[in-house]
Amino acid sequence: MRVHPPPSTLQRVAFVGEPAFEPHVPVQAAWAEVRYFPVTDGQWEAALDAAQAWGANATLVFRPQDLTPELAARVPGAMRIGVIPAPLFSAEEIERLARSSGPDVQGFRWLTYLETPASPELARLPLLQTLPLPVDTARCPAGPRLEVRRMLVADWASPTPEAMEHLRKLGPVDVLSSHATTEEMIQALEKAGTLVYASRDLMGRFDPLPLLAMAHGLLVIADTVFPGEWNIEPEDEFLYRPDGQWARSLDEVFRMPVSFRAVRIRAWQKMREAFDASACFQRVLHDAHLFADPVAHLASLTSTRPPVATPVAVESASARAPEPSAPEALGAEKVTRLTRPLAAVPN
Repeated sequence: MRVHPPPSTLQRVAFVGEPAFEPHVPVQAAWAEVRYFPVTDGQWEAALDAAQAWGANATLVFRPQDLTPELAARVPGAMRIGVIPAPLFSAEEIERLARSSGPDVQGFRWLTYLETPASPELARLPLLQTLPLPVDTARCPAGPRLEVRRMLVADWASPTPEAMEHLRKLGPVDVLSSHATTEEMIQALEKAGTLVYASRDLMGRFDPLPLLAMAHGLLVIADTVFPGEWNIEPEDEFLYRPDGQWARSLDEVFRMPVSFRAVRIRAWQKMREAFDASACFQRVLHDAHLFADPVAHLASLTSTRPPVATPVAVESASARAPEPSAPEALGAEKVTRLTRPLAAVPN
């Protein structure tokens, strides 16, 4: 969809959530002033007060189900959006969101969800759009590194012990702990060349690590796929292999680094075209204002393009069609017939 240019005065957009969500927030944006307010030790009040003191015009909150309706009413800004980054199953959390979101509630005007809701309870929430957790690609400017042999495995998505043994015979393997900080995770991604990932669920639903790895230029090899509506294609942007074939695939990667060069580049580029945090959240806010009040939002947009003059067609006398002998009937179909010189086909 087309996103209209921003107004001359940039709005202040606040993002609030746990520190783990900071890599998914733009450090800067051309369309707004942005700032992240981390929630530490569950202290939502302090983060919301800081965003209020900053003067946020709009606020996006990660995991809005963690806020009571009273806390949701304290979220600053004229537009307040809750970002649900992982599947939601708790009836209590869904009920809490129903009480703290909607057009007539002093809380979240809209919510986003990572996939098309499967349950009627979720579908009844004020869902604005499907939004997988995006990635701030500005934080990972380096491109794919074909020469790096180091492999990264997450301890919560690790292969069988037999498969790990085969991997260690091929090259160095780093195991990312589930207790790793955001900084430690980013450092591990910057050192690795391949992410090896095992999961019983679709990739990305509960864990943003595969998307972060692709944004950092890593080759992702996994025994599962991404949700279909995300349009991340196996063999085009990552390798879909059962763990029994990982050693053979990695051996090919290390012997011929250019063999999967196109896969790495397409994945790296897909993150920037479809999952970039700045572009995704600009679109979210545009849609939020548009669907809440279409007339007011479109009136507030100012075009930065200079006016374009209407072109004037110049018709030569020889090519001009003859004038009709009688006025054309109102509503009649208008048919333009070629003159004989224009319609003639040379032998």
